[in-house]
Amino acid sequence: MRLKIRYPLFIGMILWGSLAFPLMAQTFQRLTLQDAITLALQHNKKLQIKSIENKVTTIRAEDIRQDKLPEVAFNSNVQVLDNLHQYEQGLGHPSTMYETPRFKYNFTIDAEIPLYTGGKLKYEEKKAHLDIEIQDLHYRKAERDVKMQLIAAYLHGLHLQQQKKLILEKMREDSLVIAQSEKLRQNGVVTNNDVLRTKLQLSNHQMLYYDLEKDLTILEHEVKILLALPEEVEMHIDTEGLFSDIPIVSVLEDLVAQARNNSESLHIAEKEAEQKELDKKLVHANVLPKVFAGGEYGYNYPNFMFFPPVEHLYRFGAVGISLKMPLSNLYKNKTKVNMANEQLKMAQLTVEEKEEQLRHEVFAAQKKLEEAIRKIGIAQQAIDQAKENYRIVRLKYSNQLSLITELIDADNAYLEAQSNLISLKINRQLKYYQLQYVLGRI
Repeated sequence: MRLKIRYPLFIGMILWGSLAFPLMAQTFQRLTLQDAITLALQHNKKLQIKSIENKVTTIRAEDIRQDKLPEVAFNSNVQVLDNLHQYEQGLGHPSTMYETPRFKYNFTIDAEIPLYTGGKLKYEEKKAHLDIEIQDLHYRKAERDVKMQLIAAYLHGLHLQQQKKLILEKMREDSLVIAQSEKLRQNGVVTNNDVLRTKLQLSNHQMLYYDLEKDLTILEHEVKILLALPEEVEMHIDTEGLFSDIPIVSVLEDLVAQARNNSESLHIAEKEAEQKELDKKLVHANVLPKVFAGGEYGYNYPNFMFFPPVEHLYRFGAVGISLKMPLSNLYKNKTKVNMANEQLKMAQLTVEEKEEQLRHEVFAAQKKLEEAIRKIGIAQQAIDQAKENYRIVRLKYSNQLSLITELIDADNAYLEAQSNLISLKINRQLKYYQLQYVLGRI
């Protein structure tokens, strides 16, 4: 009987654990960029905050719509009454006392519904709807920001990995040069100082390799934070396939038109300008009359409809329409109208500024990509020259026609040219993605 109880309990604990800790049970030995983006869209903390903000905005809009519903209230009070003293001949003469009932109480329900508020409720509802659209745009931009962060992080990771690979090859070559120097020293051709210089070169490359390894570990931890993965989850990025074909850059005007259509920042500014227009209408509505329909119904004691009051419980109801005309706003509202006009002008100028800024961002991103593409050819020529120079100097060193310092200088120049080409290729790909981001394609 105990086994029958424990077995389902054990199974339940396993199922609960698999649901509660789905990410903790996983490892990501080779996490591709696309898989990282998928995880980030599901678990990134900033996106979760933006999602909650969207829900709050939607709830606020629903709350504003409920202002159209009638206001219903239940009222009740109990009072102890004093006798009534009436001064029939003025305060200088004795008063006549009339007995009144000792207690007064009532139970009433009243209701009121707005029939016309100068358009305020309608404009507030439109503003709330624009708030929802603005929050949606903020969320979409936050998604694109996270994607761009991951793309930049993966390209940086690829840069570190390729630099590590290059330095590792240099370390193997350093070992060969050290072995060659040792043989030359044993034959009395070079001094012990030459051997020490080659070993120092290897040590420098080893230190650089460990720095790159440390930077890569920090980068992977940064990606883990973006994905909101638990600290104990093991994760390594997979940078295969990050390079893509870069098409010929289109005409600037076509790119600007695409960016305008997709820019969340520009659309947010436009919708905020629409809200300022509604604010202006709300200010104008301050001078318009407000009409409400309402009524009340309830039980009262005593009956003060007669005099003297009758000690009987009675029920009474009334319905009607009330009108309120805020006459003081006819002169108080002028300052508010002026302020609303200025705020509207400011919002319209903000839209124009965003358009100019967006045009510049597209122009700058396009030029940076073109420059990055041109530099690749120059860097390739530099590598060919540095490689040939290193080959010649190493051959001379083998024949004792050059010094060890010349060999090290040639080796450093060749390494710098190779490292520079790696950086430029990755920078070209990054500039391409940054242009796509500005255009709203990412």
